[in-house]
Amino acid sequence: MFGQEDNADAFSLFLDRLSETENFIKDAGFKAQISSWLAQLAEDEALRANTFAMATEATSSCEDRVTFFLHQMKNVQLVHNAEKGQYDNDLAALVATGREMFRLGKLEQIAREKARTLALVDEIEVWLAYQNKLKKSLGLTSVTAEMRFFDVSGVTVTDLQDAELQVKAAEKSEFREWILQWGPLHRVLERKAPERVNALREKQISDYEETYRMLSDTELRPSGLVGNTDAERTIGARAMESAKKTFLDGLRPLVEEMLGSYLNVQWRRN
Repeated sequence: MFGQEDNADAFSLFLDRLSETENFIKDAGFKAQISSWLAQLAEDEALRANTFAMATEATSSCEDRVTFFLHQMKNVQLVHNAEKGQYDNDLAALVATGREMFRLGKLEQIAREKARTLALVDEIEVWLAYQNKLKKSLGLTSVTAEMRFFDVSGVTVTDLQDAELQVKAAEKSEFREWILQWGPLHRVLERKAPERVNALREKQISDYEETYRMLSDTELRPSGLVGNTDAERTIGARAMESAKKTFLDGLRPLVEEMLGSYLNVQWRRN
């Protein structure tokens, strides 16, 4: 289908392996989902390149690795669609995509911590167990319904219950701040409110330059470190972090104005 493009052979092998997975065999709607995904890949060169690049790692071991990397590829698709403008006129869907990325990020942290406590267990199995088993309760649209080796993942029912509570609590307390720094949201805002965002970008640059000069004058010069590469790199990082914080603080009113009620707490007590 994709000829001689970079990593096309690896992606072809990935598709062959995908046809042998539990999802392909048991999930009636899975083939239709894959067909829709392949149709977008055929039309979108940038998405295709990013997706194909992941295929080289996706077939190196068990079936569940194939499934896990399918999830990763679908995540790339979600973010790519948001950055391209698919949700510019559907901000509820944009926020929903952001929520899914946030939840998956938190699950990955939890899975990494769990994997450190286990011996002789493939980390991929642990990650996939959390994603797969919490698909419905966390609304993970990019995650498939089946996996082959959950029983050897070392993840218990209690682990899953705890993880669900942790993710929901984190989303309730952290999501408003997290989405402020989410790249796809920035792309949407740049298209919908270019003047306001450009003004904030220009201020970010001037804030960086001003903070860098201040740190150089007050810290490097008195210490005789002007021209010291490591010292200048350190204050540069501090100046960049300060300017970024100011930029995000300035972005907050625009985000609240445009996204409004979509950012309200989603999870309710049963």
